[in-house]
Amino acid sequence: MQPHRFDCKVYLEDTDAQGIVYHANYLRYFERARTELLESLGLRQRERASDEILFVVHEVQAKFLKPARAGDRLCVLTRMERASDYRLRFLQEIRPAGEGPALVTAEVFVVCVGREGELVEIPAAVRL
Repeated sequence: MQPHRFDCKVYLEDTDAQGIVYHANYLRYFERARTELLESLGLRQRERASDEILFVVHEVQAKFLKPARAGDRLCVLTRMERASDYRLRFLQEIRPAGEGPALVTAEVFVVCVGREGELVEIPAAVRL
């Protein structure tokens, strides 16, 4: 599967007192990119919630390599792999929108659960 691309811009509100992106905001960019990828496969989070199927982050490992600053345009590249019948693995990286090395990389595991938190099999639309 080709990496999914999600473009975004860094706003002043995303930065800390030193003018660089606050580390937790990179996780927001990653979340938005995963949501867009799942929606491109026909899975809308709001609809999944009404079907009593939810995707929740189980584990995140991130490496912060170089900072982004207010006004920067970024792209989030996301690759999705099936890790098990209940778990997806996302390999993500944030890069400058033009070109250049990764600023942040992450490995994110997401599980599919029901309303009571029990594991549920990944929907067919997402199975790889």
